Amino acid sequence: MNTVTVQQTELQELYQHMHQRTSAKVWGILALFLFVSNFLEQPLFALIIPTLYFAYDMAMQHRRFQIVARHTSKESADRLFRLHVGVGLFQYGALAALIVLTADRSATAFLLGLCLGVIPFYWLCRRILTYRSKQIDPSYISETEIQQG
Repeated sequence: MNTVTVQQTELQELYQHMHQRTSAKVWGILALFLFVSNFLEQPLFALIIPTLYFAYDMAMQHRRFQIVARHTSKESADRLFRLHVGVGLFQYGALAALIVLTADRSATAFLLGLCLGVIPFYWLCRRILTYRSKQIDPSYISETEIQQG
C-alpha cells in the first residue's frame, strides 16, 4: 500500500505541474481555436490546435507512465501507455470527424454534435479506459483519484 501512496503523491505533483502550466493557457487555446476555425476556409486547418494539444497530452501521459513504471512493471506501464494513446486517438478522431462533418454547417450544428455526440463519447471512453486499465494493473490510479487525493 505504501508504493501506491508514493506513486499517487508523485502523480499528484506531476498533475499539479501540468495544471499550473496549462490552466491559464487552455482558455487562450480555445479562443485561438475558435478564431482560427472561423477564418480558415478549409476545416482541416482548424485541426492544428487540437492536434498540438493531443501531442502535449501524450507527452504528459508518457511522463505519467514513467512514474508508474518505477512502482509497477515496465511491461504493464507500456501497455497502459499504449491503451491511453489508442483511446486518445479515438477521442481526438471523434472531434476531428465532427469538425470535418460540420465544416459547411452552422455553429449550432457543431455545438449540437459536440453536446450530443462527442462529449458522451469522451465520457464512455473514459469509463472504458479506467475499467481496462484496472484490468491491466490492479494498482492503477485513475486521473480522478489522483486529483481527489
